Amino acid sequence: MLKPGYETTEHLWSPNSKILKKYVDHHIIPFLEIEQGDTVFDIGEYNPRVKYISERMNLTVKTIDSEDFNWDKIKERQCKTIFAFEIVEHLQNPLFFMNELKKAIAKDGSIYVIIPCNPRWMWHCMHFFEMDRKHFEKWILNPLKLKIVRYKKIIFIASWKTYLIGFRPLMRLLFGKTTIKNFIRNLLYVQYAIYEIRK
Repeated sequence: MLKPGYETTEHLWSPNSKILKKYVDHHIIPFLEIEQGDTVFDIGEYNPRVKYISERMNLTVKTIDSEDFNWDKIKERQCKTIFAFEIVEHLQNPLFFMNELKKAIAKDGSIYVIIPCNPRWMWHCMHFFEMDRKHFEKWILNPLKLKIVRYKKIIFIASWKTYLIGFRPLMRLLFGKTTIKNFIRNLLYVQYAIYEIRK
């Protein structure tokens, strides 16, 4: 079994392309204030979501994806834009992580962060924590003198048809490994927050 903080590529990035595009088009791209053709640094494994964003917005993406993040790849430490999408909740020390991003970002640059922020009983088994805006500011941003410039809460509800239409999904729900708690969590794992953060 995987421990908190660890997820496989297959587990993370085998999305339904239609749902992924709808999610990105409705929530992420309208929030980003980036000019077409800009260069952005993406923290974490290059994935279909970032690929789709880069294609839609004509961005050049430089990925920082080694096991402990290779900060040396950001030599100039003057990045205009950094993406850290669904990274923070997997880290044991998010304060150190955000401090490294603070060092890397230019004075007028932006860090875009997405964090799930569900009630504790709905936390994913591979997350160390999930934070709402209040706790993210209090525990992580305020000590580093970083500020949230803009914020948006994202509500995502999966269709009940995903879990109940068909004999096999129903059997998995009633008799398989899927528990009622996991079923509810998967169905109603709804709250994410996207932030634009600056110095």
